[in-house]
Amino acid sequence: MDKNEDAFLGSENHLSGLLTLTSRLIQDRLSAALRPLGVTYAQAAALVRLWRTPDGRMLQNDFVTSLALARASGTLLLGDLERAGLIVRSPDPTDGRRQVITLTEAGRDLETAVFEVISGLQREIEVIVGREDLARTMRVLTQVLSWLEPAALAALPARDRNVLSR
Repeated sequence: MDKNEDAFLGSENHLSGLLTLTSRLIQDRLSAALRPLGVTYAQAAALVRLWRTPDGRMLQNDFVTSLALARASGTLLLGDLERAGLIVRSPDPTDGRRQVITLTEAGRDLETAVFEVISGLQREIEVIVGREDLARTMRVLTQVLSWLEPAALAALPARDRNVLSR
């Protein structure tokens, strides 16, 4: 084995391993901070998508695509959000075959508290890496996302696509 092969033996020594490990640890940290609010990390990520729309509504297919979820996983997550009273699903008035996801008042009421949790962790990371490197990292990850799954980026509300592509 040469020196380059040794560098890839530990998961932290290649991009996919580093991203996976970092993502899992960030999700764990956010999950612990979100628990007192009564939402999971996955639920909060889903709610963020709806909060970023102009009217708190999205087509179910666009919603699931924007989260890069498999259809079955998206359906389970939506069921959890609906049982928690944070969203409602209803037929699209223009095409009854499609479902529209809409925030409830309870779903809207969580926005400030959830954003404070997410923003707090981002501020902590910014202290460690600096504002410029954090912005650069977000731009690079957005480029990778748009390459890996253009539909996920395209399904985001225009406001998010514009912020992430700067």
